[in-house]
Amino acid sequence: MSRLFYNRNHTFSKLFWFFGHYFQDNSRPTAENLFLLAISMLALDSFRSIRFAWLHIISKLTGKSLNSFYYTLGYAAFDHLRWMAVTARLALGCVPPSLKNSVVFLSIDDTMLEKYGAKFQARSKLFDHAAHNGSNYLNGHCFVSIMLHVPLESADGITYLSVPLGYRLWTKELSKPDLAADMVRSVMAELSSCGQVILLCDSWYPKKPVTGLVTEFKNPEMICCARSDTVLYDLPGERTGRRGRPRTRGERLKLSAITLDKPEGAPYYMGCRKVITNLWKDRTVYACVTAVDPEKPGSLRLFLCTAAPEGIAAHSEKQANEKIRSYSAWGMLPLGLFSLRWNIETSYYETKTFWCFRNYMVRSVKGIERLSNLICISYAAVRLLPYCCREFQDYQGQSPQETRYQLGEKIRMDIIIHSLGQAIETIKKDFPLKMAFQELIRK
Repeated sequence: MSRLFYNRNHTFSKLFWFFGHYFQDNSRPTAENLFLLAISMLALDSFRSIRFAWLHIISKLTGKSLNSFYYTLGYAAFDHLRWMAVTARLALGCVPPSLKNSVVFLSIDDTMLEKYGAKFQARSKLFDHAAHNGSNYLNGHCFVSIMLHVPLESADGITYLSVPLGYRLWTKELSKPDLAADMVRSVMAELSSCGQVILLCDSWYPKKPVTGLVTEFKNPEMICCARSDTVLYDLPGERTGRRGRPRTRGERLKLSAITLDKPEGAPYYMGCRKVITNLWKDRTVYACVTAVDPEKPGSLRLFLCTAAPEGIAAHSEKQANEKIRSYSAWGMLPLGLFSLRWNIETSYYETKTFWCFRNYMVRSVKGIERLSNLICISYAAVRLLPYCCREFQDYQGQSPQETRYQLGEKIRMDIIIHSLGQAIETIKKDFPLKMAFQELIRK
């Protein structure tokens, strides 16, 4: 096994270097077990279970028992939450020098996984508006996650590399906004060098734990979808010169009071106005409203942005994303940038469909969270390796599944060569075999 780790000609050594950023503070047995689990996730077309990975990949590389890997996930002493900061640091290292001062984005969302067994810890009955089981409820787990979007240069302009940072299992001890806020705090030390960080989230997360991050740190701003019944106030009028404390906000506004226009080529009616809201007291924010039909109040959608659109360093004229360029031309840049949040939904689909995220069989909360974050950093590896490792540059722009397939082939080939080398060492009369290999290499 050590040969695969340290031979520079093997894919194993490059992957060992990458995952070493995550496991360098762990004990050697724990680091090796976590590395082997991550390798099996990349090598197998379907990571069905830890037992399946041990039978087909891990047992070919080590003599460790299956129970040692279950023990590592459930009881070993290591902090898997620090992996989020490591992924953020590696992702920021991919940003070219010309875009170091550009804005980066953090998406916040949650996803649900149905689990049929009753022995899983923290399993509960959850409401899922997108459930396809004949009911809006399912029994399973809810995970809160964050995703980092960093800018890259391409022939078409500025694109964004979207990398998931981590998962937290909701156990009812903390609310989902509280979990999301803790996750953002864990990576803000790495993002402190960025000029501007914008949080993207749907209408579930604009609550005090998350909105308070804008004032807790110096560089975060927020673009969020908000409930249509969110209380909005007009800006305070000019001082009248009369005695008494001046007003801090104006009259209460309705969404219908915001003027909407439909620019040429736009899919919706849209409008933007400076307002004050209780989500950020005494702070001016921008209310962006869209509607398919302004005459129908139910069609109005509200988005809030804490940053002045003209102050967002997104270089909209250089963006490869047509939606961002179009909304910028219509004077609604926050809506174009908010579309980046959809990438976190894409990552949920890919990890559930191709990475078997929903098929875990670990029962404890700690084991489930550690395994899900191990899947997360394996998924992040195929996103980051083409940009941070010269040997994988040919995979830039490919889908994570294509990159994973190519890496899996290289890993399996290394395992075959390693197993063949071990078999040759046990052969007493290996001269004919050596001659055959020399002839093959010569040709």
